[in-house]
Amino acid sequence: MSRDLEKFQKASCFLAALTHGAENNLGKATNSVCTLAGKKFGREAVAGSGVSSDPVEAVALLSKALESRGILWDIAPFQGERETLVEEHGGVRKMRLVFRTCMVRNSLFRYAHPQELSLCHMAHGVFAGGMEKVMPGNTVKLEIVRACPNACLKEMIWEESK
Repeated sequence: MSRDLEKFQKASCFLAALTHGAENNLGKATNSVCTLAGKKFGREAVAGSGVSSDPVEAVALLSKALESRGILWDIAPFQGERETLVEEHGGVRKMRLVFRTCMVRNSLFRYAHPQELSLCHMAHGVFAGGMEKVMPGNTVKLEIVRACPNACLKEMIWEESK
């Protein structure tokens, strides 16, 4: 195993243990704290990466900006059984995304900790904060549709900021 990979795996395990401890001590409040921390990082990570009102292009801008910081997320739009890629109801738009490569998921499996808890919320915050910067004037959130070992199906939900 390469030294870099070994260092990464140890850091990942430490991060998962840290969030596990926070979950045990703070309870569900940990999710909010992690989401807010992630949003701040996400906004900073995409600064100067460009803007777009097209959600597919915006996801590509976000991915490229994060990759330049060493965060590799293989994110792809997923239409599935829907008639269109983007659905809109009452000013709220939704687009499903497949997250294939995810350092958080890898960390959780290494530590043997379940998905959909605070570390996932931090990743959702990174995504939402970055997307809000790339798609100015919008409030963005990310919800888990299905969490799986090899990929997660999530739904990006956005609307104009009030």
